[in-house]
Amino acid sequence: MKKTPIKLIILFILTAFLAQSQEVKIEYDRTDMDTSDVIQQTVKLRVVNFPSDKNRCELINAFATDVNNQKITPEYFLTQANREFWITFEQNKKSKKLSSINGKVRFFTISKEAETIIEVDRVLEKINKTIYSKNDIKIIVLDLESLVSKKEKNLLEYKTEVASIIKDNKLNQKWFEDTLKKSFENYYKLYNMMIYCEDTKNRIDDIDSLFTEYSKYPEGVKNNFVKTFLFSRSDSTNMARISIKDPKTFNEIDFKELILDED
Repeated sequence: MKKTPIKLIILFILTAFLAQSQEVKIEYDRTDMDTSDVIQQTVKLRVVNFPSDKNRCELINAFATDVNNQKITPEYFLTQANREFWITFEQNKKSKKLSSINGKVRFFTISKEAETIIEVDRVLEKINKTIYSKNDIKIIVLDLESLVSKKEKNLLEYKTEVASIIKDNKLNQKWFEDTLKKSFENYYKLYNMMIYCEDTKNRIDDIDSLFTEYSKYPEGVKNNFVKTFLFSRSDSTNMARISIKDPKTFNEIDFKELILDED
């Protein structure tokens, strides 16, 4: 029997090592504690070897296990700067120490060429109008400050305007009215404008203001049907860039039982 040449063995080992070193991984980074109001523990994960053929990622789901091997659902989670995932848990006197984290991450690609990056200029000139409508997505711009003021000063005028917005833009009445109610409850004058999105297939990745690559508008209401993004009228760019997820580019990976630092 012929012996395997030593060079071939070395090449095989190097190839295996290179493939492993380029494997996309989700790794534990650190845990931050916040005790300012309620006790919150935020587990932070990072992407290692981001796929070269993708330019966006999102955390789809996540849960932790505690030292008693019980499944713990987070209060919320988010994707930060397209490279980190922050997963927040609330703690109380009965909470046990978290030991590991599990979940699923999705990588995908957006681009102008694929028409999954849509740039809209002169946003402030398009109040109460649809700025994008395609594939079950509908996006309009609202003057939140004006609507709040009208509701407080002249309820009939407010109801008339809301009815007109729904009719002119062919919106779902219940979703829109429920969203306005929630937005008014959390209204903050700094963010006096709102981008309202009906998105039943969860295709909108984000909407940003074009200040920088990751200058996103803050999210407001978010559920299975609607997303809202808040911004200020003083936004000097007066532009919005809409990023839309294309399922054809999806690549999903699971991470299982990432051990949290004992410290």
